[in-house]
This record gives sequence, C-alpha cells and structure tokens, in this order.
Amino acid sequence: MPLNRRHIRISAAIALVALAVFVILWIGARTELARGMVARAITDSIGLPAKIESLELGFFPSPTAEIGGLTIAQPPGFGDEPFLTVDRLRLSVPWGRVFSRNTLNSVDISDATARLIVGSDGDANWSKIGGTSPPTSSPTAEDHTDWLVRSFDLQRGMIDYRDLGSNAHWQLAGIGLTVQDLAPATEFPLDLRLAGVFEPNTIHYAMKGRGRLDPDAGKYEASALDIRGWAGGDPLPLAGVELTGALERATYESGSGKAALAGGHFKLAGIPGTFDGEFDLDEPALVATLRVKTEPFAPRVPAVSFGRALPVTTDPAAFESLQVAFVAQLRDGGLALDPLSGRLDDTNFEGRIVPGRRIVRASLDRIDLNRYVPPTDKTLPKKKATLEAVVAELATYDLDAELHIGEARISGVNVRDLLIRVERDGEHTP
Repeated sequence: MPLNRRHIRISAAIALVALAVFVILWIGARTELARGMVARAITDSIGLPAKIESLELGFFPSPTAEIGGLTIAQPPGFGDEPFLTVDRLRLSVPWGRVFSRNTLNSVDISDATARLIVGSDGDANWSKIGGTSPPTSSPTAEDHTDWLVRSFDLQRGMIDYRDLGSNAHWQLAGIGLTVQDLAPATEFPLDLRLAGVFEPNTIHYAMKGRGRLDPDAGKYEASALDIRGWAGGDPLPLAGVELTGALERATYESGSGKAALAGGHFKLAGIPGTFDGEFDLDEPALVATLRVKTEPFAPRVPAVSFGRALPVTTDPAAFESLQVAFVAQLRDGGLALDPLSGRLDDTNFEGRIVPGRRIVRASLDRIDLNRYVPPTDKTLPKKKATLEAVVAELATYDLDAELHIGEARISGVNVRDLLIRVERDGEHTP
C-alpha cells in the first residue's frame, strides 16, 4: 500500500507539473514577447517582415496554435498594402507528433488576402519570397517528402492581381478549398470554390476532383475535375449564364512557370464545346493560349443570354446553326481570337477578332445575304438596298469590320469577290 500511494503521489505530481507547464504556456502565448518570437520566425522563413496581433495555444483534445491578425509586408517597391493578410490561422498537431513538424491534424485558414503585383519592369513581388539563411547542408528526402496534413480548410480567401505594366487587374474572391490527407506525390480529393472579378465581369465556380503535389520536382496537378459555375456582368444579362464542364488534367511546373489545361469539355449558356491551353506565368505579363471548339448549336438563344439578340430575318431558318473554333491568345495584356474559323448555316468562314479594339476581319466562301436582311412585305429588295441593310445591321455592333465574301447572292444576283467595310465612326462602305 505505501508503494501504491507513492506511485499515486508521483503521478499526481507529474500531472500538476504538466498542468503548470500548460498554464505557463497558455498565459505566455498571450504576451507580446511570444507574439514577437512567432512573428520573427515567420519573417525568417518568408524573408519579408511579419507581425501578428494575437497568439493562443490549446492542448485538448490535441495541441493547437491559433494566430490572429497575421500581416506580411510587401517587398520594397511594391506599395504600402500588405503582401498577405490572414485574419485567422489555426494549426492542430497530434500528441504523438507534438515535437515533429511533419504531421498536422488540421490547418484552418479564414479571411486571407494575397496581393500579387507585377511591377512595370516585369519584376513580381512573389519572387522576393524566401528565407534569409541558406541551408547548412544538402536537403534529404526526409526533409521534403515526409509530411502529412490530414485536413486543410481555407474559407473566404482572396487573390488580388495587378500588372502595373499592362494595367491589368483581376480578383479571385470567396475562395474556399477543402483537402483531405494532403501529402507530397500522393493524390488527394480536392474541393475548390471561388468567385472572380475581371473588369466588368463576375464569376462563381465550384470544382471537385483529384489533386497531386510534388514540391521536390516543382510539379502540381489537378485531374478529373468536375466544374459548375455562373458568369455575369456586361454584356451578360442580370441573370448571367451557367457553365458546366469537366477537365481531364491541369498542370503547373514551378521551374518553368508553365501551366497547361488538357481534355476540357464545357457547356456555356447551352453551347457545348471543348478546350485546352497553355499559360506562361514566368513572363512579365501573363501569356496564354487557349484553344476552343464548339459543337454545332442554334445561336439565337445563347445570343439573348449574352445580351445581344440576333435580328429578325427574312428567312426564319437563318441563324439556325453555328459552329466555331478559335485560338484565344493573350499577349502584352491584349486578347485576340486568332485564328478564328467556323460555319454559319451553309457558309464557311475564317478570320480574327480583337475584342478590346472591336476589330473583326473575316473571309466567307459564299452566303445568301437575302436570308439575313430584315423581313419585308414586298418583293426581295434590290442589290444596293440589301447591301445597305446588311451593313446597317453590322454597324449597330460598333465594329471595325472587314468582310471578304467569295460569292454573295443578292436579290437573285451572284456577286463575286465582295468586300464589306464597316468603321466604328459610323462610316461604312459596301
């Protein structure tokens, strides 16, 4: 019995010491000294000045650390707004790995904003991230690959991107990301939700699929993605348009700064099609190539969805079928659809479009223009009247357009090598 009592006293003493340690740590974490130590550790790791407003520790049911009001400053020359702000960051560690940094029960982040800036000289602020102290020895496999995050959850994240050279600006907001069993070179389930603001347009999308990270090789991948979303803003109507689709694979290589999309399928405002593309994120301004091809579709209903109804025509069957294929190229902040090809009803066409400058250049093999003019109770209009009606309709779109037609049928007459020119100042010449 005395021995048992001694064991009980020893156990009680250990418990009291442990409780005292927990209390000291719990109280100490709330001091300015502790917050400064954590901020300095983040500064040394990131290479940019950091500060935090609050720090709390918890121990039950597992050790946790919660940081509030984390702010990481911009590198010099990129303005006064912080590079990163995080309202709340909570880390949970299993008791068995409390002294190890390679396993986390959970990482919870809320209300985080990253401000990405490309300077007028092409230098990016995120290129300044990095620790100040070089490694003392070559990294081993254990240093890089032996880690696991059992649960990662991001709520209300935001990315604000500005290119000072091209004046490009866009935002991804309301970002939500949920990942289970996150580990290097291992597939994991991925659930991503986001909203975006691109000048006058707004998007909301949700994506589910599989992800894979390989930080050692600098390779990141998402696959078997299911996409559902909505887009709105000028020129779309108030209700916006829906988009559904799937993507076989999206990849990014940090060494080259190259990203790629492969095996994409979509249905946008009832228009079905496919897409793939490449992106160069290592250039001073974003460089992108996106290839899109639609299946044949009836364009009248989608045209209404996009805020520009097609005109009533003499032939009710006009605008019955449209199929389009184009390459969207983003260079120096400007977007061009070049080349562009397709088929409208019985007419094959090819050309290019520069949306920002409203430039349209197209060549058509043959077309019966009488089908596309406004209806009339009289006999078919004369050739000049038909041409004037076509040009007047094109002029309503405020375009700088040039159309070459191999053979046009006008009021029963076939005209070869026809050129129609429409200028944005209202002058037009058939």
